[in-house]
Amino acid sequence: MASPSLTPAGTPGIAPAAGAPTLRPGALLQRAFSLLVEWNDRYRQRVHLGQLDDRMLRDMGLTRTDAIGEYDKPFWRG
Repeated sequence: MASPSLTPAGTPGIAPAAGAPTLRPGALLQRAFSLLVEWNDRYRQRVHLGQLDDRMLRDMGLTRTDAIGEYDKPFWRG
């Protein structure tokens, strides 16, 4: 005797979509850690940018307004 199925006959079971990423706990933790490192780097770079004088900003091709606009962005925005 065949075992009973939990899905009606002819109905496909639930399967991941083709090309869908598989979430593994290790990969998820690695991605979270990478994201935190990226956010920290972005925060530190923006703080440093806010401390540069006008001459240094001009050497980089930026104005004070450009620097303030970047400095004021939240760390999670690229």
